[in-house]
Amino acid sequence: MQSKFLVLIALLVAVALGTAGTALADNNASGSIGTVQAGTTAVNPSASASLPATGAAASAPTSVAGSGNNNSSNSIGAVQVSPTSSSPSASASVADNSVHVSAPTSVGGSGGNNASNSIGGVQAGGGNSANGSVGVVQLGATQTSPAAGATVAGSTIDVGLTAGIAGNGNNATDSIGAVQLGGGNDATRSLLAVEAGAATIAADVAASLPFGNATLTAPVIVGGNGTNSTTDSIGSAQIGGGNTATGSVGTVQIGGTTASTPPATGSGTATASTLSSTPLSGGVLGVSRTATAKTTAGAPHRTAPTSRHTLGSNKQLERTSTVGQLPFTGLALWLFALLGLALLTLGLRVRSHART
Repeated sequence: MQSKFLVLIALLVAVALGTAGTALADNNASGSIGTVQAGTTAVNPSASASLPATGAAASAPTSVAGSGNNNSSNSIGAVQVSPTSSSPSASASVADNSVHVSAPTSVGGSGGNNASNSIGGVQAGGGNSANGSVGVVQLGATQTSPAAGATVAGSTIDVGLTAGIAGNGNNATDSIGAVQLGGGNDATRSLLAVEAGAATIAADVAASLPFGNATLTAPVIVGGNGTNSTTDSIGSAQIGGGNTATGSVGTVQIGGTTASTPPATGSGTATASTLSSTPLSGGVLGVSRTATAKTTAGAPHRTAPTSRHTLGSNKQLERTSTVGQLPFTGLALWLFALLGLALLTLGLRVRSHART
C-alpha cells in the first residue's frame, strides 16, 4: 500500500513538471555573445574587530533593484545593470579618538535597458536605449555623497561632498562612441558624443574646535531645462540641459552655471571673529558706474559716464570669416570628417558582420 502511494505521488510530480510553463525572466540576451545582465540582487558584506579601548568596523551593502527588463538581443559584449545603490562605510576608534568614512552611491532611472544589435554597450540604471550602436556607455541618474569625519583630543571635523547628475532616459540609437550620463540625452546617429544632464556639486565642512565652531558650504549647479540632443553630429560635448547640436561637428555646449559660496560662519571666544569674511572693494562684473575725471588747473570738474556691457545682455554680433579648422585647435576640419567617415564605415561593417 505504501509503495503504491509513493508511485502515485511521483506520477503527480512528473505531470506537474511536464505541464509547467517557462518561468518569466526580466533579462533577454537571445542570439548574443558575451552578455552580462543583472536584475534584482542584494548583498551586505560586513566585518568588525574589537580590542580593549580599540574597535573597527566596515560594511558595504549593495543592491540592484527594479524590475530588470534588460534586452540585448543579437548583441556582442553587452553589460546591463538595473538601478543600483551601494553604501560602503568604515569606522575606527582608539581611546577617545575616532574616524569614520562613508560613500553612498546610487545609479537610478526608470524603465528597461535596450541594446539590441549592438557591440560593446554598457548600460546602468534604467531607461537606456542603444539599438544598433557600437561602444556606447549609458548611466541613469547618478548621485554620490562621500563623507568623512574625525574626533581627536576633543576637537571634531566633518567633511562632506554631494554630487549628482539628474534626468531619466538616454537614447544613442545607431551611434558610435557615445557617452551619456544622467538622463534626457539623445545622440541618435552620432559619432563620439558626450552628454550629461543637469549636475549639482555641494561641499560642506564643519568643525568644532576648542576656540569655537565653524561651517562652510559651497554649492555649484550646472543646469538647464530640457534635453540634450546631438543627432547626426560628430564630436559633440553637452553638459547641463536644453542643448541642441543637430548635424554639427566639434560642438561644446554647457547649460547655465550657478556657483554660490556664502561666507563662512563661526562662533567662539577668539579675539577676532572666527572665519569672518570682509567685503573687498572693486568693480563688479556687468555693473555700470560713473567715472570721475581728474581736475586740472583751470578746467572745470566734471563726470563722464563709462559704459560697460552687462553679462548676458543682447549685442549684435558681427559676421566672421569661416575657416576649415576646428575651434581651439587649428587642426584641419577635413581630417576629422575623413576619420569620422572611416569609423562610421567600420562600425557599419562590424554591425552587418555581427548580424550575419
